[in-house]
Amino acid sequence: MESVSKDITSKSRVANSMRNIVFSVVAYGLQTILAFVVRRYFIYCFNEEYLGLNSLFTNILSILSLAELGFGSAVLFSMYKPMADGDEETVRELLALYKKFYFIIAFVVAGLGLLVLPFMDHFAKKAPAVDVNLYVIYLIFLLNSVVSYFCAHRRALFYASQRSDFESKTNIISNIILYVAQLLVILFLKNYYIYLTLTLVSTIINCLLVVFVTNKHYKKYLQKPEKKIEKETKKTIEKNVFALIFHKIGSVIVYSTDSLVIFLMLDAATLGRYSNYLMITSAVTTLVSLIASALRGSIGNSIATQTPEQNYKLMGKINFIYMWIISFCSVCIFCLANPFIDIILTKSADSTLTFDFTVLVLICFYFFFLQAKGMVGMFKECVGLFYQDRFKSIFESIINLVVSIVLAKFIGISGVIIGTIVSTISTCIWVEPYVLNKNYYHKSTLKYLLQLLFRVIVTTIAGGVTYYLCSFISALNIESLLLKALICVFIPNIIFLICYCWTPEFKECIAWAKDILKSRKSIKEKNHETK
Repeated sequence: MESVSKDITSKSRVANSMRNIVFSVVAYGLQTILAFVVRRYFIYCFNEEYLGLNSLFTNILSILSLAELGFGSAVLFSMYKPMADGDEETVRELLALYKKFYFIIAFVVAGLGLLVLPFMDHFAKKAPAVDVNLYVIYLIFLLNSVVSYFCAHRRALFYASQRSDFESKTNIISNIILYVAQLLVILFLKNYYIYLTLTLVSTIINCLLVVFVTNKHYKKYLQKPEKKIEKETKKTIEKNVFALIFHKIGSVIVYSTDSLVIFLMLDAATLGRYSNYLMITSAVTTLVSLIASALRGSIGNSIATQTPEQNYKLMGKINFIYMWIISFCSVCIFCLANPFIDIILTKSADSTLTFDFTVLVLICFYFFFLQAKGMVGMFKECVGLFYQDRFKSIFESIINLVVSIVLAKFIGISGVIIGTIVSTISTCIWVEPYVLNKNYYHKSTLKYLLQLLFRVIVTTIAGGVTYYLCSFISALNIESLLLKALICVFIPNIIFLICYCWTPEFKECIAWAKDILKSRKSIKEKNHETK
């Protein structure tokens, strides 16, 4: 009876994951197309300096998000087991704590954000001659950031219950409204203030949608808890939050200061050009993250109900598929980013928004190494291993800042990107898998690192071959871009197949896929017999 229950639970996790991934990919694909259409007309109406300002203020507010201190991750980790066990009271207690803390965070971020205003003159000196009031623009960005915190606790229910597709549905509705409205403003009003205000309106609509969905599907968890959270649970959360403070500080410095360094040490135009690459890598990153996030609830559920050995095998299969996707995306960015920017985003043949080959290579390695640790990091987070590597992020951020600032003086934007690559390789690429293997799986990390090295080599070879083949297509038009995209679809995947088909991970994934298809077929046959 117990084995039947576990089998049902396993199939349920697969079904939930597949549903979440499908909704996430479809939703984000549509949003991304609209986002690039808006970006194209934005550049035609305004210029790259405005893009630089957008990137600057976004990064300033990312730094202010330090006020969150990783509390959300700590509480979400604590939710997986009671949600899997059907312990409604514990979920209500955790959600009440989550809500209280995030309301405090909203006001703290608002306060810290207002403290930045006196320093706005310093940014104005470096700002380009754009016809906008920096104070007004910054306050719109700040208010948009603050509003998002008021429904953060409700979003946690989507992930804890393995229903991140709800998140995708609310996002697609609010974002479609946003992009269509912004496009109309760009085409007919050409007003930058209204353009930004629409982002705030979209965030409010998104929060209202989250409230509606949670009231409909999670009403039992939103009720007031009968008692306060247990001391032991609260103590665990406090310990994890303390550790996540270090993680949060490190990640904010690493991922949110690059734009600030470029703006202060170079100029807004360079930041505007770089923001086009960031938009492309961020679009791909978000798509990959949506797939990973769709699995988060199922991974958390598996951690709560399965043995470390079973989860080790699960991580091996998921990470293999994940790294195949990351490698493929890296090759596509390498071969398509520059022609995409030249064809889609550049105003005329006389101007360019692209960087040279060296910067392009660095951006692709930057993307690959940042994403390579994603799945290991998710398993580590779902296990709750926040405390063991708490100082890693501090070392990572120090290395990143020092190397980026020093090299930016000598080699410009390449130095900023190299700083992030060096800090990632020297810390989290090996520390996170080491912590997970030592404390949960009780296995050596050497196998993982050798696999990663092999995947770096294979990805580099695939990228070089694909780029060489794409170089024969020199025309700059939509047809040539589509032809290069077609080459990117086939060539790297063929190379990956040749290099990986003999590996145990590939064979396990094939067997895993067959089992999933068999189970789905068997469920359909049973449903048909029942009817």
